[in-house]
Amino acid sequence: MSGWLTALGPEGTALALLLLGHVLADFTFQTDALAANKHRVGPLLSHIAIVLVVHVAAFVPLLTRQTALILVAVGVAHLAIDTVSARVRRRTARSPRLFLADQLAHLLVLLGAWSLVDASAWTTAPVVAALGGVASLPWSELTTGAVYLAAFAFAHEGANTIVSGILPSDGPEPDGEDLEAGSLIGSLERWIILLLGIAGLWEAVALVLAAKSIARFEELKERAFAEYFLVGTLTSVLVAFVLVVLVSLLV
Repeated sequence: MSGWLTALGPEGTALALLLLGHVLADFTFQTDALAANKHRVGPLLSHIAIVLVVHVAAFVPLLTRQTALILVAVGVAHLAIDTVSARVRRRTARSPRLFLADQLAHLLVLLGAWSLVDASAWTTAPVVAALGGVASLPWSELTTGAVYLAAFAFAHEGANTIVSGILPSDGPEPDGEDLEAGSLIGSLERWIILLLGIAGLWEAVALVLAAKSIARFEELKERAFAEYFLVGTLTSVLVAFVLVVLVSLLV
């Protein structure tokens, strides 16, 4: 663990809360119906409303008049990015590149918003004052908790979006129930790898992958399914590894 973000004190907490708000709003609280229909005004505005509410809720510890305006600006930028992404998505096949470009744009907006947050966010915030002032709050623990929660939330819905974008739409999974079960297994797999990676128990990751392969042993005898399984598993594991690295760098 490098402790880069935790070493920044309340400033690091501000960025961690911005990241947490985005992940929860864009993945945990965004339904498949909203994601698929953001080219329409109603679903798009509903999603932006969720973005604003979740960002405000996540940023409550540092909420002031100034940071509230910054969060509104984040919501407006989110609206612009999603409008463009929805139009591009309607004209092209699903693509992990589009997803990554969309998330990169959101990340740049969050970094820009973070640069606008000044010390008044933790010196005049009502919540900070009510809890005894800047010196009394465990900023490192707040930052760590926000980063961990964001990582585990993204490991579920965010990673599933990446994996489903990589896998062929006409894969050998026979029906929707199997796809849903596979998605849940993938999330559990990433959560376990994330926990083991953060704890430094990399040897145990091999046991997780071995157990998953044993459970699908008979199906792996079919070449089409074996290729589909390997692509999905390797993509899922790669996302989990990247999350472990990012968490390690931040906290």
